[in-house]
Amino acid sequence: MANESTTDDEKASTDRKQAFGKKVFFLNPPAVIGEVAAALADAEFEVYSTRDHAKLARFLRKEPECLTFVNLDEGDDETVWRRWIKSIRDDEAAKGAAFGVITMLDDEAKRSYYLMDLGIECGFIVVKIGAARTTEILLRMLEANEARGRRRYVRAMCPPDATEFNCSTEAGLLRGWIKDLSSVGMSAVFSKGTTPKTGTRLKDLQLTLKGVRVIVNGVVIGSHDSAGTGMTAVLMFEPASVNDEKRAKLRSFIRRTLQSTMDKELALS
Repeated sequence: MANESTTDDEKASTDRKQAFGKKVFFLNPPAVIGEVAAALADAEFEVYSTRDHAKLARFLRKEPECLTFVNLDEGDDETVWRRWIKSIRDDEAAKGAAFGVITMLDDEAKRSYYLMDLGIECGFIVVKIGAARTTEILLRMLEANEARGRRRYVRAMCPPDATEFNCSTEAGLLRGWIKDLSSVGMSAVFSKGTTPKTGTRLKDLQLTLKGVRVIVNGVVIGSHDSAGTGMTAVLMFEPASVNDEKRAKLRSFIRRTLQSTMDKELALS
């Protein structure tokens, strides 16, 4: 029975990983990675950065199914990163963590060590080739490591005080706040029990995301009762109402919200 339970737990864990994909971390990213990380986020990967390797190590022992790219050029002693990666890989609690390295210098001895001796999974990437080429390599690497999982779009949970929305309808002005947001839709709580019915089209739905306004059209595709917040409606944005500028604003807010949440989680690690 114990073995059966363990197998069931492992299967559930695998199903979850496949459904939600993997977090991608850049440890001590150089300036060029800012542009690269934005491009990866635009491709719907869940991307984070941090400069605290001790807190990241503790996080990876709690949630190991992540891909971490370490900047070898940070600090005076590159062997610190060799020991850091090895210590995590040798820890049973961090089983499943995968690593790559980034550097400005194409050093054959270092390349051989990390790829052959240490056996990192995500490549030895020389970023001096430029942002576009680096992005191309990383996109292939993330796809190969199934970082997106079955999820097509990254979603961010939104603090109630960070968002609001309103929409004028024949029944009057609808208001509320966003529970979670992706570039294609959201789940939302409507004020005063005014949750519209499934199939309702909401035209000129104004989202306010930390002061940034985005106007889209949406369709309610369902609703459910959420403990503590009442009825939650699920909306999909009409594709024709979301141009490149609006999509960029949505993704920027999603990324900033995810990073803020991760910063708090790392601080508690």
